[in-house]
Amino acid sequence: MKEQRQFLALRAHIDRLLKEGAEIVNRSPFTIRVQGRQFWVQHGMLIGHSAAA
Repeated sequence: MKEQRQFLALRAHIDRLLKEGAEIVNRSPFTIRVQGRQFWVQHGMLIGHSAAA
């Protein structure tokens, strides 16, 4: 069976962040909070950050 998932490196990176204490804030758009900053995924990349409220 052919692997159909995309962005495997990004998925692995996010899994590591979650194991280290990051939390999922939203699923659409996918947003995580890491050490007081929020990052979201767009077009297969973590593209931005802002101070978490």
